Amino acid sequence: MRHHEGGLPDRLARAGVTVREAEVLWAVAERLRNREIAGRLHVSVRTVESHIAALLRKLDAPDRAALAETGARLRRSARAGSALPAPLTNLVGRAEETSELLALLGSHRLVTLIGPGGVGKTRLALHVAESTGAESTEGTALADRFPGGVRMADLAPVEPESVGDTFARALGVVPEPGWPLRDIMREVAAVSGCLLLADNCEHVVVEAAEIVADLLGAGGALRVLATSREPLGIPGEVAYQVPALPLPAPDASERAESIAHYDAVRLFVDRAAAASPGFALTDAVAPAVAALCRRLDGLPLAIELAASRLRTFGPVELVEHLDRRFELLSAGARTAPPRHRALRSTIDWSYRLLDDGERALFERLGVFPADFDLAAIESACGGEDLGGEGVITLLPRLVDKSLVSTAGRGTGRYRLLETIRAYAAQRLAGSGGEPATRGRHAAHYLAFAEQAAERLRTSEQRAWLDRMTTEQPNLHAALAHAISTGDVESAWRMIAALQRFWDVTGRRRDAHRWVRQALAVAEPPATPAVVAGLTEACLILDSRDARAAFDLARKAASLAAGLDGLTRARAARAVGTSATWIRPELVAPALREALAGFGDEHPWDSALTMQELAITTADLDRALQWGRDSAAFFRRAGDQICAANALYVMAQRAMSAGVADDEVQEWLGESHALAEAAGSEADMAHAVVGFAQLAWLRGDHDRAAELMTECLPTLRRLGDRRCTGRALHMLGQRAYERQEPARAEELLRASVEAIALAGQSFVLVSAIEALAAVYAAQRRPRSAAVLLGTAHSVREAAGAHMRPRRPPDQELRHALVRVLGAGPFDSAHTRGERLSPAAALRLVPLDEPPLLTP
Repeated sequence: MRHHEGGLPDRLARAGVTVREAEVLWAVAERLRNREIAGRLHVSVRTVESHIAALLRKLDAPDRAALAETGARLRRSARAGSALPAPLTNLVGRAEETSELLALLGSHRLVTLIGPGGVGKTRLALHVAESTGAESTEGTALADRFPGGVRMADLAPVEPESVGDTFARALGVVPEPGWPLRDIMREVAAVSGCLLLADNCEHVVVEAAEIVADLLGAGGALRVLATSREPLGIPGEVAYQVPALPLPAPDASERAESIAHYDAVRLFVDRAAAASPGFALTDAVAPAVAALCRRLDGLPLAIELAASRLRTFGPVELVEHLDRRFELLSAGARTAPPRHRALRSTIDWSYRLLDDGERALFERLGVFPADFDLAAIESACGGEDLGGEGVITLLPRLVDKSLVSTAGRGTGRYRLLETIRAYAAQRLAGSGGEPATRGRHAAHYLAFAEQAAERLRTSEQRAWLDRMTTEQPNLHAALAHAISTGDVESAWRMIAALQRFWDVTGRRRDAHRWVRQALAVAEPPATPAVVAGLTEACLILDSRDARAAFDLARKAASLAAGLDGLTRARAARAVGTSATWIRPELVAPALREALAGFGDEHPWDSALTMQELAITTADLDRALQWGRDSAAFFRRAGDQICAANALYVMAQRAMSAGVADDEVQEWLGESHALAEAAGSEADMAHAVVGFAQLAWLRGDHDRAAELMTECLPTLRRLGDRRCTGRALHMLGQRAYERQEPARAEELLRASVEAIALAGQSFVLVSAIEALAAVYAAQRRPRSAAVLLGTAHSVREAAGAHMRPRRPPDQELRHALVRVLGAGPFDSAHTRGERLSPAAALRLVPLDEPPLLTP
């Protein structure tokens, strides 16, 4: 069963089932009662009832029993779902290993498959993971051990600094710069109950070990199945040595009947029959087959490569060729482990059997860090020097010879096994052709990225987001090439093209890293492409460092001064957007300059600028009109994500002014529907935050807190600081209303921490003032006075549109003056005025014993 990102099977996605409804469905399948489901998911019983009613309708189930059966059936069939690639060949042998590993996973939380390259660690791990969905001998589903499903973190193409991000995405966590990623992953791991397959850990073993230890340390039902050439070295780890396939003994009979049951021979015969239909194991060829399997040490990859040669050579000839190659290579690499020598010898031998054109294409394929399509091969690897033949002719021959694999049935994509890719890359480097090939690879993916950036503005955006996700390793490799070669213009062009993909898919940590690297290469030149890249980088930096974003926008504006009108307009918009938290007086002039520069010739850019004006215009009526105009354009263009965001902005502006009418409800409902259609989890979560705020404004504080509690884990997982801060602020206020001061203090401090990093003055001021009220209630008046001083500074520094609608709490101020006296209050208040919110949190609560009640 095919899955969508986020783990929803096709049937659920087509039926419009949300991620939260799917979680409820799995719980119903476990026969949990509504109260138990509510406890597991941290929502109210009423919310569970609502989700179940929606599921009954969407899945056309007559009753709860039928719904439970549907959920159980889907879960059994979807255990390996989106996380695991579908094997294209059957697994030969490994029955004993599979049984042992399933038993080990039942009693140990970390099992690591270790062994040399080519021994079949990944293939066996995938088979074990798939087997968790099978029925046990007692008739129960092994999948019940892992209610969270099976998730895979493929580390083969990953650099050490990106290991955490890869694990995060496997768990559905969106990394966000500046946030404690491991803390969030621990929270998710503690409740996920999944089997996590961590594949190809050997080249990042230190980083992988640290993260796996963190995840397992969080408790819960998480199990980890890892593959590596060495153990991870974590306490409690079971290192399972994956053996080579069983071989006929040298002194055993070599009749066909005698050797046919050995797994190494079975694998050779199976793959040989596929490569050369009609091949059969007879007494005449049995000695040669046995010799081949022994010389290849029973390594599955080596055996498969050898079997593919049967189109050209008979088994006896294969043994003759193999003997010569092994003797030559082992003499030059005596310190390498025997199995590694055998594997490399097999690949080298297969390479030497290629003709000139096949060799040239094979070497160039080493430029791809992950799978690729035919268009990319032709762009990066084509040329007149391929022996006079084209890629379309040579590629199928490499596939036939098992040096290139198809990445999935009907996908039109290809890949090299990691060991073979590394070999091809070494050959490419030694040939002298690497710089040219990498240049062509980078040029192809830059063109693809720029095409994709345009399509993300249309109704095709969901399909193009999927394509960019698939191509991410290649896109990042192209960007790395531009940076490493000092091609500053190409680097900034790529950053401009990838910005929205990074933002929508939550890859902001990647984005920050690339922007820093590009800035370190050289001073950006004054060209339209560079200015475009700098303006998009401002959006990337703004969520983490408003000052850095503003400085970059000013640099872009300086470079754009002598360039064309479109480039100047883009720079002006960047200044207007990033000045919000730094120089609010610059916002309106810069955005209006941008809008005039875009005019009617660039409607998408104009609509995006209108959306910024909707956020920053102080006059509510005018702000809402900007929002309506931008939303209308995005709807017409088919840009569902931008349309959803524009509607959410309109609702926020209205609610910040105290408007809580049915029109606001309609805006939020449409925003949620558009976000769901586009598959944007972040925008769906924003809409839920909006519904919570609306409920609070209407006086239903319990419902508001319930909604915020429901969406808070998603907001934290997505790395959305601003909305996380809003949720924590509301929950802190509700705790204070319920006379739970300790809980209120905890929530409000966390709210201030989140919002202070992200920037959002009106929420930040309210959260600081609410925390001050908590300290006052705890009879810590000096701490409260310091916080009121900090809140005052933030309020005064904010633009008019960013200040809270409610004035400062004068009653609280007067109460603190009465308790402390005017002089001590003023001293503490002045001290707080000089502190940033983060510094104020480090200072308070002050070392003051709570005042005793008179």
